Amino acid sequence: MKIFLPSRLLLIAVLVLTGLTCSGYAAERPPAAASKQVKSLTGTWYSADGVITFKANGVVEYEGKKYYYAVTNGGLIQLSREGISRGIPYHFSGGKLTLTEKGKTRVYTRK
Repeated sequence: MKIFLPSRLLLIAVLVLTGLTCSGYAAERPPAAASKQVKSLTGTWYSADGVITFKANGVVEYEGKKYYYAVTNGGLIQLSREGISRGIPYHFSGGKLTLTEKGKTRVYTRK
């Protein structure tokens, strides 16, 4: 029985650590606690490049696709879809939302 005890402890430790490292992804976050940044982004934004809609339930429609999103304190909007996640730097100021992705800056406003 002593042989199985260390392996059980190792298995439990691995499961706990795996659960802790995955908890930050937007697709796995509950939409219950919306931050101030999320509340300020909620709504539909327009630019010459297209439309982006942030919903209060943690879903965003961006480039014709739906993603789960989360906003970090470091100025990133994290998009997650089908196990793939990407971060888009953003800046919110003066009623304008600026996204920078792949070297291209897009400025969005609300109507």
